Amino acid sequence: MSHPPLSDRIEAVEESKSVKLAGVIAGLRANGEKVIGFNVGEPDFPTPEVVIKATQKALAEGHTRYALVPGEAFLREAIAKKLKRDQGVTIAKENICLSNGSKQVLYSLFQLICNPGDEVLVPAPYWVSFPEAIKLAGATPVFIPSEDGTLNFDELIKRKTSKTKAIVLNSPNNPSGLIYPKELKKEIVKYCKSEGLYLISDEAYETLTFGDENFIGPAGLADQNLENTLIVQSFSKSYCMTGFRLGYVAGPVDLIKGMNKLQSHICGNTPVFIQKGALAALENEESIANGMREVFRKRSALAFDLCREIFPETPMPQGAFYLFPKIPTNILEKYGNDEALSLHILNEGKVALLPGSYFGMAGFLRICFSTSESEIIAGFKAIKDCL
Repeated sequence: MSHPPLSDRIEAVEESKSVKLAGVIAGLRANGEKVIGFNVGEPDFPTPEVVIKATQKALAEGHTRYALVPGEAFLREAIAKKLKRDQGVTIAKENICLSNGSKQVLYSLFQLICNPGDEVLVPAPYWVSFPEAIKLAGATPVFIPSEDGTLNFDELIKRKTSKTKAIVLNSPNNPSGLIYPKELKKEIVKYCKSEGLYLISDEAYETLTFGDENFIGPAGLADQNLENTLIVQSFSKSYCMTGFRLGYVAGPVDLIKGMNKLQSHICGNTPVFIQKGALAALENEESIANGMREVFRKRSALAFDLCREIFPETPMPQGAFYLFPKIPTNILEKYGNDEALSLHILNEGKVALLPGSYFGMAGFLRICFSTSESEIIAGFKAIKDCL
């Protein structure tokens, strides 16, 4: 007798296309091919030594047992101080819950706020995991289309229905590298308050911005007490701790209590030794982030200039480490679509990048410049030569 089928819930979810492509790339490399990686959204810097030492010290001291579900007080208090310092957000440790990366944070949030049939507004382009996490909660992602990667607020309002529970913002944006204007963020907060919606603000790239002003999110601009805004953060990008799998949400106390209840059954807690490493990252944020920011600012200028030689309609990145060029019509017609073009560049140019359709915007490409300047130069030359 065969086993029962998998649930409708999991059958409705797509595997992460970026992760799936990574398997193809790994196969090419296993066969001896050199592939330049413009696909993986991960800093190429090592994890800071101060973080490694703090983590090792915590292990040596025996911080290896079960811990508090929302996270230890020392780290939640440090996060609260950081949010107050950087964005004027006035909260306590009770407003914060740690989790195993921001992916788990987002999964849990949609489980908390959505019932089957509810809707969540997701502006395009969007991070690939947003719609799948919404689907896993039995809700429906409602995409807000865009012509150039900017958010059309009027279109967002049009898509809102009585079933809408939340709006998801990701700024600095993956995949576009754009930062939503301050006035727009204020308007969205005001709208969420008037309509009784949650605003989920994914701020994973907050320290990697290239302008003169420091990043400030929707809560810092117009919701300092976190009445409607949920700040989702990760230690992965800003502190080069991708493998540590640590993220957090800051939000209303009643929501955090619900998060704790759910997490007590899913994972119990995040490891204390990792939290000790994260505390060291926060305590040394200025030295860690400033050095990275300057390197990525230089790389962004180089990558932008080289990209525009091939794809003239490339917006200048304002943050993160991505370019999101529009594919010229003649190139798009030649290869059929952005996914076919990406595969051609991978197979012929040996450069891995991602099609914009993965992020809800067909006809674009996502190019990650989180690699060395020499690799950036070689990668764009290979792309140019194979087209």
